[in-house]
Amino acid sequence: MSVLERQAPSATASPTARPRRWLGPLAIGALGVVITALLSWQPSIWYDEAATISATTRSWPQLWSMLGTVDAVHGLYYGVMHLWFDLVGYTPFTLRLPSALATGAAAAATVLLVRRLSSGRVAVLAGLLLVLLPRITWAGAEGRSYAATALFAVALTTVFVSAWRSGRTRWWVSYGLFAALGTVFFAYLALIVAAHGVTAALTWLAERRGNATRPGHSSRSLGRWAIASASAAVLLLPFAAVVVAQSGQVSWIDPIGPTTLRGIFVTQLFYKNPLFAAVGWLLVALGAVLLALRSTRRSRARTTPPERWSPGPSLLAITLPWIVVPTMGLLVASMLVSPLYSPRYLTFVTPAAAALMAVAVAALRRRRLIAVVIAACLALALPHYLAQRAPEAKQESSWSDVAALVSAERANEPMSTPQAVIYGPVRRHASATTRVIAVSYPDAFDGLIDVKLKTPAAETGRLWETRYPLDAVTARLDDTAVVWLVPAPIRTGGRA
Repeated sequence: MSVLERQAPSATASPTARPRRWLGPLAIGALGVVITALLSWQPSIWYDEAATISATTRSWPQLWSMLGTVDAVHGLYYGVMHLWFDLVGYTPFTLRLPSALATGAAAAATVLLVRRLSSGRVAVLAGLLLVLLPRITWAGAEGRSYAATALFAVALTTVFVSAWRSGRTRWWVSYGLFAALGTVFFAYLALIVAAHGVTAALTWLAERRGNATRPGHSSRSLGRWAIASASAAVLLLPFAAVVVAQSGQVSWIDPIGPTTLRGIFVTQLFYKNPLFAAVGWLLVALGAVLLALRSTRRSRARTTPPERWSPGPSLLAITLPWIVVPTMGLLVASMLVSPLYSPRYLTFVTPAAAALMAVAVAALRRRRLIAVVIAACLALALPHYLAQRAPEAKQESSWSDVAALVSAERANEPMSTPQAVIYGPVRRHASATTRVIAVSYPDAFDGLIDVKLKTPAAETGRLWETRYPLDAVTARLDDTAVVWLVPAPIRTGGRA
């Protein structure tokens, strides 16, 4: 079966048509930003977002010192967020806004990528479906790097397609450098490079069986992918050594077990929405089957002139490895090495799933039917979207309520009244205390004497502060009139 799809040559766009080509990507991108940014300020901050705040609100030397001991895998993201907070300051909304912007950019980039591999209708539908996926609407309102990984994956795939089609060395050099940058940004993005290797092999096999325009082009491109990937790997050796040394920080990940299948088929793409997952995976499967059937028919017929063959990987050859290789890679590594699979780590496979779903929806052809399916997807997504914007949506965290209570009660005391606070432990996070609430909502705790504080987090070279035992510092309470106790009924929940 050939995985190489033929495409009609595109006509040269007129000057008036060129701006219109950008309307679809820009509209979908803007929609993605609005959907993910809307109400993103409502959910309480939770532990992982507090880690972002702790890392990025310290000085540059302090951040560099911290990355030498913990969270090097997030170092580039922390650097970007540090610059962002220097520009706009920190609030829960500004913490999450970059993820919404990245989501919009990923949606626009998906439209542009899919349009190069299929029709304009499929491309726009792919971008639209992407911004409806529950995993993306979650990631776009999260103060972590997951939404940006989807953007990186689409951008890297676009460079891969351009390098393959052009055959020019500068594109393959760009691919290798960008692959290294993406992996530094999020280590698991190395798996998209592996997926491109599978795509390259499938396209090479298709050339051998089909009627390609440039014999031997796929062989050269496969070799250049290997050289670019190997070069990126060499560049990444120092980074990989640091990441391996810090691997204990993912010890919270559960081993492969009975809940893993739910993680793969529901949580990974359709976060907490099993009904949408059933519909979504059906569309993904139908889209893949349709592309495979079309490719097979064309391969057998061999009636299309050679100049009508696409000189690069097909949509099917790109999207299937994009979904399967990272997922299987993490599952196999989790079984053979140590637990590494977490559904949110594979947020970057969502554009590929959206593209296959779009193929299935576009096959309906009639606009009315397409509109009905999109409306059904919206109806499936909406209740869970609103749940993602509820006050305790982030792992049932109620930190904002705690901060609001402290702020309201402190307002009843004279400003001159000396007040102290004692922070308790946080469940499932041995090195942290409920001071994470003060990190997330600093205004509510401003001016309180932290009775047990030994070394502030920014000075420890780690994410969190060090503390004295309470019985060693009770003298700090002597001159205080009010003492706040913040124990650990704060629900941090599990991770998804």
